[in-house]
Parts: sequence; structure tokens; C-alpha cells
Amino acid sequence: MALIDLTRQAGAASTGSLLLTSTAVTSSVTGLYEVEWGKLNPTYALGQGDLTLGEGNKLSVGYLELENNIIYDSGSREAIVLTGGGSVRIPGDLIVEGDTVTQNVGTITAEDPIIDLNFTGSTALGSQDSGLRVGRVGSTNAQLIFDHSETRWAIDNAAGSNINIVGESTTDTLTNKTITSLASSTMGSNADLTFSGGGEVLGLPATASADDAAISKIYAQQRFDYLRKSYVKKSASITIPSSASFTAVSASAPDGVTSTTEDDFIFFINGQYMEHDALSIQQEGSSFILLVSTGSIGYDLEADDEVLAWGKFNA
Repeated sequence: MALIDLTRQAGAASTGSLLLTSTAVTSSVTGLYEVEWGKLNPTYALGQGDLTLGEGNKLSVGYLELENNIIYDSGSREAIVLTGGGSVRIPGDLIVEGDTVTQNVGTITAEDPIIDLNFTGSTALGSQDSGLRVGRVGSTNAQLIFDHSETRWAIDNAAGSNINIVGESTTDTLTNKTITSLASSTMGSNADLTFSGGGEVLGLPATASADDAAISKIYAQQRFDYLRKSYVKKSASITIPSSASFTAVSASAPDGVTSTTEDDFIFFINGQYMEHDALSIQQEGSSFILLVSTGSIGYDLEADDEVLAWGKFNA
């Protein structure tokens, strides 16, 4: 039976810069591994196995301390926290100085309202195109970048070339674009609007809102039709002494045009011109009535008078 050497197995006093080890062979006398001190150096290997300090104990290595799933820095501040479930929390700043950072996750969430690109700290790096690029398997990549040479933002809709984003004060050419809900706009001085082929302005209001506003086709047609109306009517009856009746309807002026008045007609009695100052008109159903101020015109109408009217009748 092997003997127990109590003296050799007793715990040794704490000794700096030394490591307590055992020999690879047992003592021929006791049958136990020989205990010996060896110097600890940066390349010393403890070998395989577990190093268990127990709950509440701390492992200190240089400027780092490990205690209860938390790694502290030299100022006893939390540097890395193992939160369980494979998650890690870093209370301080994370600085990555390699060339590539790969995020193998479905979604990246950032609370910061602004993400800095092409910076080292708060200092901008050399001027170069910067932005976001979206990879597309088997197709051209898409990207949103700030084009350094153009000094403006641009997009590449997977076409392999950049398209400048239209700015408020930039000069741009739009091709094959449909503009809807356009706010009030002012064209530059001497600017031209040119239509190719059968292009035309559509959707104009029925009436113009100002003297220099464009008008619609229907408004132009109504205005033209009204202005060209010119018909001659003969009185159907005379009411002595001051009115003549015509079977006719006066033309209605389109919106934006002065309403039809007696100034749009010329009247003759027995071949003589009748002064406008002494005349007025009114429409009563299908009868057009000429009212004569006999005191102003100087005579009364008689039953056998022939009164002719020339002007803007409806037909």
C-alpha cells in the first residue's frame, strides 16, 4: 500500500512568479506524483483540463479581470458582458480595425438617427463615393451613393450606372417620367415647353382663371361659337306704343365672357337705325322682347312697323 507523504502534500506558501506543478512520474517510495515549483513565463502552458475558481472568485490577467460572466478593464469598468443565450453586451465603444465586418443576421437595427460613413472618429477621410450597396444574385447590384465627382446623391437601380437624384436647385433632365400632384411651379425666364409628336397639354380647367392663363379646348370652342353668332330676326308682333316681340332666344355667353346685353344687337325700324340709348331687351321664355323708350327715341311704335334685329341670337 502506498504511503501518504503529508509533508510533501501540504499546501505551499504563496510564492510570486512561480507555478506549482507535479512531475510526470510517481515516487517509488510513496507512489505519489512529486510536487515541484516551476517558473511561470508568458509561453507556459497549463495543459488540458478545467480551471475552476468557483462562484464569486475573480481571475486577473494583466489589465483584465473576469468575474461572473463579466470582463472588466483596468479601471474596473464593464468591458464585455455575457448576458446568456449566446448574447454579448458591450457597454463601451466597439472599434474594429480590420478590413471586413460580416453580420450574419436577418435584420440590423440602429437607434442612432445618423450613420457616419467615411469617417475616422469625427474626422472625414479622403473624398470618395460613399453610400449603400445591395447585392443581387445573378444581377447587377443596386446602390445609393453620394457621388463625389458630381457633388450630389445618386442611385443605381440595378442598371450599372448612376442616376442623379433631382434636387431643389439642381439642373436636371427628366426622361420618361410621369409627374402627378405637381405643386405650383414657375418656369425660368425664356424657358420653352416643347412637345414631341402628338403630345399636348391635358386637363386644363373649363375656364381660364386669369387673363394670361391657358384655356381648354372646350372653352375655346364655346368662346369661338359665341363670338361668331350673328343672326337677323324680324319682329313677330308690335305692342303699341313701346315694345316689339321676336320669336327668338338670345345667345348665352360662356364663362369668362361678358353676358349678352342690348349692346350685342343692332335694331332697325322700317329700315332706319334705332338708337341704343333708348332701347333695352329681356328674354321671356321663347320670346325676345325689345323695349323702346318712346320719350327718348322720339316716336311711338305702330302696328304696321317692321322692326329688324341683328345680333347674338342662339340660332
